Amino acid sequence: MRTVVGYVPNDRGRAAFAQGLDLATQLGDTLVVMNVSNRTSLVDPKLASDDELSSLSADAEAANVPFETVRRTDIDGLDALLEESESPDTRMLVIGIRQRSSVGKLIMGSTAQQVLLQAQCPVLAVKA
Repeated sequence: MRTVVGYVPNDRGRAAFAQGLDLATQLGDTLVVMNVSNRTSLVDPKLASDDELSSLSADAEAANVPFETVRRTDIDGLDALLEESESPDTRMLVIGIRQRSSVGKLIMGSTAQQVLLQAQCPVLAVKA
């Protein structure tokens, strides 16, 4: 089985990774870190560097947890996570969340909310 972490290189992503690593350790799962960029700009703050992903891999290796990285540039983050949630091997999705106002959610939408409502597997939402 797999525990899938939706990872962005910020405090929310690091909190989701830490919780995902803990769960994968307890459950004996493979930890899959999914980093997605739709490449709509030259510099995408959601795209983790190779060095950062290597650091996450080292943390998983130190915990004796099998580790995979999935980097997608052909799809947005929401669709990628929902696609992963449909896999019979995915036990759980772990995502980082931040507080937003009602108006902010109305205007911008909330990817986390859509993942929580539409995913086909359990979702753990983690605060930074």
